[in-house]
This record gives sequence, structure tokens and C-alpha cells, in this order.
Amino acid sequence: MQEIRQKRNALAVFTGLSAIFSILIFVYNTRVQDILMQMLFYAGTLASIWSASFCIREFKKLQIARLIVDNQILNICVAASSSECSGNIEAYISYFGILLGSRIIRYNQNKVFLKAIEIGEDFISFSYGTDKWSQKIRLIRPATSNEEIECIVKQFRDETGVVPVIVK
Repeated sequence: MQEIRQKRNALAVFTGLSAIFSILIFVYNTRVQDILMQMLFYAGTLASIWSASFCIREFKKLQIARLIVDNQILNICVAASSSECSGNIEAYISYFGILLGSRIIRYNQNKVFLKAIEIGEDFISFSYGTDKWSQKIRLIRPATSNEEIECIVKQFRDETGVVPVIVK
């Protein structure tokens, strides 16, 4: 989520700078009519619009990421170089989707539904898609006790309506 926030902030700064650049060129261009200044004005304006659209897109992505993290069912440290998960890739799994680092996999929205969940000894996999297409993602998770697995199964069943299959 931090990567999404940083990208949004960088795009917001670029949008602001290019807008200020365009305004300064416009003000200067009213005094001196020059074709180069007009081209710079149009280029700055296009850059502002382009970066603003990407900034809005990242803002929406950040909202979805917050929704997933705030309503998480399960949090898995997917890639870790030590026993802690700080600075490494974490997967947040919720009713709305999966946040895997800065990648968002959405389901139960826009006609994309969670179809199946399989829980193995060291993995959890999700099948999601529409009637026309389907995708599967498998996340490696640390081994847990049978009681914790039953708790995870119950939580997924209650939150998503999909009954996870335990694979031995």
C-alpha cells in the first residue's frame, strides 16, 4: 500500500508542477506571441491532464487497497528474508479482493466473483472470475495448526459465502 501511496504522491506533484508550468507559460505568452511558447503551453497542459488522470487512477487504487486492508480476513507474509514481514511482500485477503504488495486482485465487484478457495498445508489458492474467464492465484503461507485452519475456513465461509476446500 505504501508503494501505491508513493506513486500517487509523485503523480500529484508532477501534476501540480506541470499545471504551474502551463500557467506561467500562458501568462508569459499573453505578452509575447511565440509559436514555441504556445507549443510549450500545450505540452504542459497535456502533461497536466495525463498525470492528473493517472493520479486519480492511483487514488482509486489506494481506496480499494485501504478497503481490503481494513476488512481483511487473512494476512500472509508471502516473501520474507527474515522471520518478520517488515519491508517484504505481504498479502491482505478480504471479501473485496487481495492486496499483494502493490498489486490488487479484485473480486466480488464488477461481475468478478470468488469461485473457489483451496487451503493446503503450505498454500492457499483462490479461483476468481466471470462466466467467460477464470483465474487462479496460489499464495504460500506458513504452516498452521488444524484449529487455526478451521477458524480460517469458518471466517471465509461467513465473509465470502464460499466454502474453502481443505487439500491434504
